[in-house]
Amino acid sequence: MQCPPLFEAPGADEAARATPRETREFVYELKFFVEQQGASALLDWVRSRLAPDPHGHGAHADSYRVSSLYFDTAAHDVLARRGSFARCKYRVRRYGESGQVFLERKTRGAYRVFKRRSAIAVACMPALLAAQPMRGWSGYWFHRRLLARRLAAVNRVDYLRIARIGQSSYGPLRLTLDQELTAWPVGELAFRPGNGGIGLLSDRLILELKFGHAMPAVFKALIHEFAPRLAGISKYRLACQALGLAPETAATLSVAAAAEAHREPLPPLAALVPAAY
Repeated sequence: MQCPPLFEAPGADEAARATPRETREFVYELKFFVEQQGASALLDWVRSRLAPDPHGHGAHADSYRVSSLYFDTAAHDVLARRGSFARCKYRVRRYGESGQVFLERKTRGAYRVFKRRSAIAVACMPALLAAQPMRGWSGYWFHRRLLARRLAAVNRVDYLRIARIGQSSYGPLRLTLDQELTAWPVGELAFRPGNGGIGLLSDRLILELKFGHAMPAVFKALIHEFAPRLAGISKYRLACQALGLAPETAATLSVAAAAEAHREPLPPLAALVPAAY
């Protein structure tokens, strides 16, 4: 993790220096809405079967705060899912008050996602505003894409995440439950303490199940036990709708909905979760 020569990071901590320069992952990712009234029972069930995330805090050592800056064009092409903008999202993510952030590109196809991410120091973020990307630092690829696609920070979403992990015969698995979502419009590439944000999903939480190849038995059991509602959930889109950021938000979302209706349908969940396991 490093900055371009003109943006040397002052005093990066040991955790930041130990972070891999770049990671890539290609996994299944299923998202569900969970009603607030049923979340406590589901969480008790999960905690009795999966281990806490090693980076977690709190009474159960499994929670932490997440803050994400999302990017879009001036015409809100990502929001409207126009052309090649339909499958990729770009964001900068920070965990708690860490001195580092992660530059991420997330590409989605059906139930699978591919994520490319690199770590940089918070102090290096201004380098992403330069008119030309500079080779030789871990943010180069991300900066290039921002410029090529004319992307700028649009909104920020903060939330509390509960994360549990495990291992199956097919590899590692991960479950997250996000709550207390709050959105802000942003006009700069920075994480500022904010007041007056708009709350999202006051009566629901977002459940995410991630696994590598085949659905683990523990996830099949969870779905059969609690029957959460599978949904195509985007925190960025939820924030845009709540904030009314696009000049013609209603028209933009209508175009996006029409485009979505003509996409190849997702495979049924039953294909991933057979009745017998």
